Amino acid sequence: MGTILKDLRYGVRMLFKSPGLSLIAVVTFALGIGLTTTVFSIVNGALLQGLPFPQSERLAALGRTNPSQDIQNMGVTAHDFVDWREQQSVFEGLTAMTFGAVNIAGTEGQPDFYSGAFVSANMFDQLRVQPHMGRAFQEGDDRPGAEPVVILGYDAWQTRFEGRPDVIGTTVRANGEPRTVVGVMPEGFLFPVNQEVWLPLEIDLDENPRGEGPQYLVLGRLNDGVSMDQAGAQLAGIAQRLAQEYPESNEGVSSTITPYTERFLGRRIYALLYTMLGAGIGVLLIASANVANLLLARASTRTKEVAVKTALGASRSRVIMQLLTETLVLALVGGTIGMGLGYLGVEWWNRALSANPPPFWMTFEIDTSVLLFVLGVTLLASLFAGIAPALQATGADVNEVLKDEGRGSSSFRMSKFSSALVVTEIALSCGLLIAAGLMVKSIVGLKTLDLPFAVESIFTARLSLPEIEYPDSASRISFYDQLLPGLQSVPGVLAATLSDGLPASGNGFRELEVEGETYEDDDFPRAREGIVTPGYFDTFETPVLQGRAFTMQDRSETLPVAVLNATFASNFFPDGDAMGSRIRMISGGHRDSTAKWLTVIGIVPDLMMQGIGNDDASPAGFYIPIAQSGVGRFVSIAVRAQGDPMSMTSRVQEAVASLDPNLPLFRVLSMSDEIERQTRFYTLFGTLFMLFGFVAMFLGAVGLYGVMSFAVSRRTQEMGVRMALGAQNSSIIQLVMRKGLMQLGIGLTLGIGLAVLLTRPLDIV
Repeated sequence: MGTILKDLRYGVRMLFKSPGLSLIAVVTFALGIGLTTTVFSIVNGALLQGLPFPQSERLAALGRTNPSQDIQNMGVTAHDFVDWREQQSVFEGLTAMTFGAVNIAGTEGQPDFYSGAFVSANMFDQLRVQPHMGRAFQEGDDRPGAEPVVILGYDAWQTRFEGRPDVIGTTVRANGEPRTVVGVMPEGFLFPVNQEVWLPLEIDLDENPRGEGPQYLVLGRLNDGVSMDQAGAQLAGIAQRLAQEYPESNEGVSSTITPYTERFLGRRIYALLYTMLGAGIGVLLIASANVANLLLARASTRTKEVAVKTALGASRSRVIMQLLTETLVLALVGGTIGMGLGYLGVEWWNRALSANPPPFWMTFEIDTSVLLFVLGVTLLASLFAGIAPALQATGADVNEVLKDEGRGSSSFRMSKFSSALVVTEIALSCGLLIAAGLMVKSIVGLKTLDLPFAVESIFTARLSLPEIEYPDSASRISFYDQLLPGLQSVPGVLAATLSDGLPASGNGFRELEVEGETYEDDDFPRAREGIVTPGYFDTFETPVLQGRAFTMQDRSETLPVAVLNATFASNFFPDGDAMGSRIRMISGGHRDSTAKWLTVIGIVPDLMMQGIGNDDASPAGFYIPIAQSGVGRFVSIAVRAQGDPMSMTSRVQEAVASLDPNLPLFRVLSMSDEIERQTRFYTLFGTLFMLFGFVAMFLGAVGLYGVMSFAVSRRTQEMGVRMALGAQNSSIIQLVMRKGLMQLGIGLTLGIGLAVLLTRPLDIV
């Protein structure tokens, strides 16, 4: 211990003996470690720490797939869920869940909107979580006809009920139905994603035919000793038996199983996060190589010092340990500063996510695992940066060095190793810089996207109709028929509409057939469906290219109609004969003779129905009037206003309250903010990659300059002799530049190859 402390003190003295070199080394370490710390904190929070429940690695998300219809993941219908639950033996139990809005209202005051979950009664037992107050759901709470109950989240208890301890047993109106509060969950519990209120999920198999009705996310806790693969094999077997027994609804349907946390990220996010971590480590490698080159340069000037120590009896291992300790001092100082930079980076990340929070278990902070990671990378970086210079400094012949302060016998090896480090730096810098440049191009493209619809003057909000008060399409359409004129009559409103989704928000697919076309093996095409009220295209200032838009005369009892977007019309009617043609939607991959043919009455421009940033997906889509649809409980309100669109908030809420005072608005945003919300993901990751690229470029440039500068200083005498013998200035410059350009060329070639590997998971080329 005494020797280590002595070496540390000596390392600190060396820190101040060469302040310029020390400053560059510390800054280099700080940048590399700071960026790597930020990235690891993000990856740790998103992928590594998992759910905050006991043995959470045993929690699996189950779903269904239908490869024959190119459906990779879909929910589980009620009949399949019950069959899975009864026939499986690899899980402690299965829980069905679905998400939905929950409007909580008391006997007085305005209702509050909460993100809610409808869950099987055994969910809390599966998670091993106990309520903060009261009880969890118990067996029978989710049976049809059971006493209506509700469990509140901690924040809902604090905000709506002011944290009153007597809330247990009180009655509230949840989605219009009186329910008894039986429990309050602990602070921070927001399962399944970011939910704040929980209601029992009542499953009635007689409510819908097999294969129809709602689809659920299914949660299962694996039995002890059962792996994901074993559970997946059993589920696949059950799905295969169901497909044979019920071919009309289950043909081609199989099962999927993934760790629960992976269900909400997807492969692309996984690839992107790990690519980002690799980029951060790449920057750290560049920083370490940079410091190694600096120390190599200094090592060549310390060979006599090392030779004297060796001559006085110091072993080579002892000298190497002292030199590595000096590097460790530089790395520890840089690591400390890097930790501060990492903390600032994580704070920036959290602020950027605050408007659109990730799932509740993803917490990004400098915790114990991050601290251990920083300590580990600091030690590895110091070892990587210091071992070669230490071996170089101690590898010279002692007798030769003491006789002559020349370069010694190993200078050639030093030059080749130093050149290799420079090539590595340039390659990594080039790869990261190209990836960063492509990300910049993507971000600029998204930010300057010429949207084919009005944005600046549009107010938007979401509305959820309680199922108990609006149980079917007819009751919901009746409400929308009354709400639309009310919105249009609000002072300052130029146009208003209701729809199942906003432009560029990503409409869902529907299978369909075009009249007169034949399809082999029921291989029906798919297109995106939009359900809208009259005034939709006027609200977003979108012209009708052919025909007409919907009117209030397009009712359930009149001719079923559809409006196509331009891509749909060109793909399915290349001869330009779309007007007057008919299409029909397909249910479950099979023709339904009772389904109505929709007559095409108009064609409009593409309104990015595929969503922003989803350029590889088809934008082909069609619209149907809301009065002729089976519209659900959720709709988007869009209002084109005079002046500031957000000034419409209170007026729109009043228009809704005049029809139903128990309906709160949620996700109240201007259309500009909605578009920004959708592109925030690309902006965040793009900003990080830009930072990687610029730091890598800076470090690579500094490293190349440092090595070339040192090489020139070591050859000053040689250059003087050459000039004395008649060499021209241009030939001397060429002599110096030749080596630098060669290193640059090799590094750039390798860097381009690295950039190709980096950009594949980024989907930016």
